[in-house]
Amino acid sequence: MDRNPGAPPLYAQLEQILKQQIECGTYKKGDFLPTEKELMEKYELSRVTVRQAMTNLVQSGYARARRGIGTDVVYEKVEEQMEGVISFTEEMKKHHIEMQTTYCKMELISPGETVARSLQIPLTEPCYCLKRVRNAVGKPMVYTITYLKKICELPTEPEPYMESLYQYLREKHGIYIESGRDTLEAALPSEEVQKALKIDAQMPIFIRTRQTFLKGGEVFEYSICYYPGNRYKYTVEL
Repeated sequence: MDRNPGAPPLYAQLEQILKQQIECGTYKKGDFLPTEKELMEKYELSRVTVRQAMTNLVQSGYARARRGIGTDVVYEKVEEQMEGVISFTEEMKKHHIEMQTTYCKMELISPGETVARSLQIPLTEPCYCLKRVRNAVGKPMVYTITYLKKICELPTEPEPYMESLYQYLREKHGIYIESGRDTLEAALPSEEVQKALKIDAQMPIFIRTRQTFLKGGEVFEYSICYYPGNRYKYTVEL
């Protein structure tokens, strides 16, 4: 614990230590955290300080206080199985996790070189750009920038895109995604991504770049999805 002048409050330091232990799997969902007495002795803290840290953990959705029993972990990373083309909304429904769209902006833009090349369109041909922040378990889980080839007129108001994009395209426009290609990499977040996901500059992120194809192999979508590394994991079936 840092007790030097200007250091964060001790309760905040303890809260961060416990969050990191939960996020890295030292304490998994359902495990009980150390008791107040154990934390007081281990970190040489007062009961008031420990209690404040535990209260903050509960309020931030990491743990649950159970009267007469203790405090157990409720935090769990969202796991995505990589098996075919599926939307974030559909993936969350598979895990029975409630999803919310907290930011949504759709517009028609002129593509840059990377987007034009990825969609296989001329630089002079406009495309749609959809930006969304999707929340699950009360926290931002993915910031997505999706570019769509303009094969039909799509509305630019946000309402149609608050749920599954793929479902909306199928049901309202008869657009069916036939196949896709995902590329994964790890990186540190840009300022834009930090703001969208509410993370700091040192938090590692997953970046998933996706191209999807219509029947016949025509490129329809190019998207970049940013996932916070402490809230997400991928499982690949081989």
